[in-house]
Amino acid sequence: MRNKRRQQVADNRKKRRLVFLTLGVLLFIYLTYNLIAGESGVLKYIELRSMKEKMLAETNVMKARNEDIDSEIKNLEKAPELLEEHAREYGLTKEGEWIFKFEDKK
Repeated sequence: MRNKRRQQVADNRKKRRLVFLTLGVLLFIYLTYNLIAGESGVLKYIELRSMKEKMLAETNVMKARNEDIDSEIKNLEKAPELLEEHAREYGLTKEGEWIFKFEDKK
C-alpha cells in the first residue's frame, strides 16, 4: 500500500511537471510570437521605422521645393518684368492688348 501511494505521488509529480513544462513552453512560444509578429512587435517596428524614413525624405523634398518657390516669389516681387514674362508664357495680356495666333501651313 505504501509503495502504491509513493508511486501515485511520483506519477502526480511527473504529470504536474509535464503540465507546467507544457504551459511554460506554450507561454514562451506565445510571448516570442507577440514579440516578433505581434501588434507592437519587431516586424511592426521595422515597418514603422521605414515608413518614418520615407516620410522624412518626402518632407525634406517638400521643404526644398517650398524654398525654391519662396525664392521665385521674392524674385518676382523684386523684378516686375519677370512677372510679366511669366504671365505672357501662360497667355495673359495687358488690358487692351490683342493676341494674334498664326498657324503654319505645311
